[in-house]
Amino acid sequence: MPPRRLRGLGSFLLVAGGLLVALRVLHVGVPLLFPGTRPGPFAVASLDEAQRRLGFAPLVPAYRPATLGVGRPSLTVTLGPYPTFLAVWRGEHSLSLTQRRGGPRPAAPPTSQALAGVADSLWWRDGPTNHLLLRRGEFWVTVETDLPVRDLRRIADTLGPWSARGPGPAHARLRVPPPG
Repeated sequence: MPPRRLRGLGSFLLVAGGLLVALRVLHVGVPLLFPGTRPGPFAVASLDEAQRRLGFAPLVPAYRPATLGVGRPSLTVTLGPYPTFLAVWRGEHSLSLTQRRGGPRPAAPPTSQALAGVADSLWWRDGPTNHLLLRRGEFWVTVETDLPVRDLRRIADTLGPWSARGPGPAHARLRVPPPG
């Protein structure tokens, strides 16, 4: 008969191993059974699908230069830790638009400055890439592109919620800085 001490250790290892296996099965099984519990990222096929998964209408620019190409943008959704929408257009030039609901302001370098004529914005250049950070209500919108700065203003001015009717000019309430 093994000493009492080894019997206790063996029981402990058996229970701990069983618990770890059960937790792993839950970790892998719950997202398979309930896909909505996964934080993502998910590639989505349409803006409708992005809106259904996120619970808000993605903001998209009505202005889109021909140099971004004629193809559809790649669309990605992330649910955690903050619901985030990402659209990327690639052609002769590229444009990346990220919309995040809530959370802290995305990082901007100390050299960033307000973009003239665009409310609640920060703009900076990093090599060939222009960056624009916007606050639109409860959303943080980040635009990264190799398009000229004048196009950043047009993109910001035409940024509006997507609807089944298609993107339109931004609503006035989305361009006004939040109160407070």
